[in-house]
Amino acid sequence: LCPSNEGWGPLSPSRPVDFTQCFQHGVLVASLNALFILVACLRLRALRDSPLLPATVVAQTQFWTKMAVVATALVASTAELLVLSQLYPHVNVFTMSMALQSVAAAVAIRLHWREQFTNRVASTTLLLFWLATVLLGLMRLRTAVALGVFNSAPAVFTACSVFLLLSLAALVMESQAKPHMLYELDDEDEEYYPGPLEDAGRCTYQSPEERANIFSRLAFTWMTPLLEQGYRKPLQMEDTWELGREYRPEVVNASFQRNWQEELRSGKPSLFRATMRTYGLSLALGGFYKLVKDLVSFLNPILLSRLIGFVSRYNTPSAEPIEYGYFYAISMFLVATVQNVAFQQHWVQNQRVNCLLKISYTTAIYRKTMTLSNDARQKYSVGGIVTHMSVDSQRVADFTANFSHHLWSSPLQIILALYLLYQTLGWCTFAGVLVMLISIPTSARLSRSMRALNKMLMGYRDQRMKIMDEVLSGIKIIKLYAWETSFLKRIDEIRVKLELSTIRSYGVVQSMFSFIVTLVPFAVSFSTFGLYSLMDNTSHGPLTPQLVFVSLTLFNMVRFPLSHGPMIIPALLEAMVSSRRIFDFLTAGEIDFEAIERVSYDRDSPIASSDDALVSVEKGEFKWLTAEEPTLRNIDIECKRDQLVAVIGRVGAGKSSLVSAILGDMVKSRGSVTVRGS
Repeated sequence: LCPSNEGWGPLSPSRPVDFTQCFQHGVLVASLNALFILVACLRLRALRDSPLLPATVVAQTQFWTKMAVVATALVASTAELLVLSQLYPHVNVFTMSMALQSVAAAVAIRLHWREQFTNRVASTTLLLFWLATVLLGLMRLRTAVALGVFNSAPAVFTACSVFLLLSLAALVMESQAKPHMLYELDDEDEEYYPGPLEDAGRCTYQSPEERANIFSRLAFTWMTPLLEQGYRKPLQMEDTWELGREYRPEVVNASFQRNWQEELRSGKPSLFRATMRTYGLSLALGGFYKLVKDLVSFLNPILLSRLIGFVSRYNTPSAEPIEYGYFYAISMFLVATVQNVAFQQHWVQNQRVNCLLKISYTTAIYRKTMTLSNDARQKYSVGGIVTHMSVDSQRVADFTANFSHHLWSSPLQIILALYLLYQTLGWCTFAGVLVMLISIPTSARLSRSMRALNKMLMGYRDQRMKIMDEVLSGIKIIKLYAWETSFLKRIDEIRVKLELSTIRSYGVVQSMFSFIVTLVPFAVSFSTFGLYSLMDNTSHGPLTPQLVFVSLTLFNMVRFPLSHGPMIIPALLEAMVSSRRIFDFLTAGEIDFEAIERVSYDRDSPIASSDDALVSVEKGEFKWLTAEEPTLRNIDIECKRDQLVAVIGRVGAGKSSLVSAILGDMVKSRGSVTVRGS
């Protein structure tokens, strides 16, 4: 299968920083084209039932040019296949990979055609395929130049070069953003458009992110027009686009409420499970970006060590070829680029989850406020509900989106950094590990203190908000009786003596915690280097620039998880307290809407008469939620249309309870209540 003398490799024994031809064709090219054929078939199947876009296509010239380029690429690939079949008549990996490449080009033509008329966004599958094809083509072209294929087999070299240029042209043309009004409906086209017309009319104010391709999303180039406009003049509301569907409160709340109601029906509800069911995939995507960023970042110390070693041995008998130096430098640039892109995508995904979580919790709390039972209303004041919506929901959303990934990322970074440090400095690395182990109990104790103080602080804030709500509600009476001084004393007692003193204690503990967090990274590096210089200095050689710079890079990488990792614990504890408060509120007692039968009633209907009973209670028995015995028994009442009904009784006889029973604020033990109309 491998006609090359170098074998399968994968690395070439004669050319530095290069793969063998058999590995390129048999593994890289064949795998890429086979994977593309599979994914493209699945994509074509998914687009099979998609509605066609409007018939009026503005950019027809660009589309047909792109189709001609891809078709020519298919011809070039087929020509290379025929030439290789003549050079190697037996079955070999070269002809097999070119056959797969030709099939992939043919499938790409079909996918280009289907994507053009069913998708407003450039195809991610095609963009990634053409990008990978160009990169592999550059690799093959470099190998061909190094082997002198342009002299021994000029036809193969020409076909390979033409296919590479055409693949690059296809990539450039496919990555071009479709015009803003690429698909526009004329009056005569509306009856032929199979999709909803309101979707077709969203082109003008639709967010450009929804039309951006994968490269634009990674580089955020879809934001460039808005930034340029903001640079030229202050932005106005009409300069922005409409809110995406996924951020609309009704859409976000519907998804969260569906999972939360399932939890309530299960008998053992969990706010955490409902949140993970709703946003687990989005959170996992952010975690994937974080994992890529963390793993790629550890390639930099390895490449830095190789680059310093290459420079130190340059112009010596043991020097490496110059290609290795270029490879190390370019690799460090690519690693930094991938690290930055992954981090930015991780951050954007986190902010998206943060926004959706805040919307879900705020909307759920508001909806719950409208359905609270009378007893629950006595327990939760307006100030406490506002605290749930503004403070508690924000804390849970901030931790879930911004800090939850550090629960696994910080230990992973510490373990990888210590492993690489051990490979660099040997057993002296354990001096730094000992310093970290000593700091953990102290940090844990301070974290517990911060949690207790934070819980006290939230309680004091609720008390202050409750008193402030009472003051604002009864401000006329307070001013009339000149009670300002006494209420100011009550507010100051909670604000100054309780809340501010707790904030002061919290600040002291947090300062001690920050001091330890800042001291630990320095102590780790100082103890490790000091012990290596005094006790070892031989196992890995003296502290040369290569050893020192690589170690300092690793220490700098471990500095962030060591300094910010322990801070996750207080944030976790605060989020747990806020999550529990939200959970208790969402599971509080509600009005029983099924206790009252509500019937629509039209007073102007021909069949309506004055004998119609608008409010009727038959053999009703009602009690308050926390009461053991019924408050109202044997209630039978009927209020007809155009009648004036008065309920008369002594104080505490049950007049207000009767009205609450009709409104549904009380628990109905038996009987029936019917209310017609609104």
